[in-house]
Amino acid sequence: MSENIDTKTLQSLQKGDHKAFEFVFVGYYHKVKAFIFSYIKSEDDAEELTEDLFVNLWENRRSIDTSKSFNSYLHTIARNMSLNFLKHKYVHDTYLNHYQSSGFNYSSEEDYIAKELGLLIDDVVEKMPEQRKQIYTLSRNEGLSNGEIAEQLNTTKRNVESQLSLALKEIRKAISSFLF
Repeated sequence: MSENIDTKTLQSLQKGDHKAFEFVFVGYYHKVKAFIFSYIKSEDDAEELTEDLFVNLWENRRSIDTSKSFNSYLHTIARNMSLNFLKHKYVHDTYLNHYQSSGFNYSSEEDYIAKELGLLIDDVVEKMPEQRKQIYTLSRNEGLSNGEIAEQLNTTKRNVESQLSLALKEIRKAISSFLF
């Protein structure tokens, strides 16, 4: 993560300037994703964590300290997210291995949980703002690409990516509340 963002860009980002955020996003997205991938070794999960990182960056933009290294700031956030992901994965895998080794048959319980999660996800999607719900549905249920969705809804690809990221964040939050 060697890209250097100037103080003026960071100050604009703090004030909610979308162009400044886009500049930071474009400048750092692939580097952050590669860094996270080096920890967790999963392309899909690295992409999801990277998107979460940038959503969190936008939501907490006012707390960015422009007097300190932005590279270090992103590096620390990415490292912590990766380590938290790995800890959660370890706990989950340990839990599953415990039940598998004990001979416990959890397939019917898994079916029940899967149905409950499906209903929960449907409920979360139903409560989303109309555009987010529509973008999520076109992406996940109809399998359209972000570009196809942007063209169909007459919006930007970046907006589609942002709305999908927010939708997935809402769903993950609901699922984590459900599971714990």
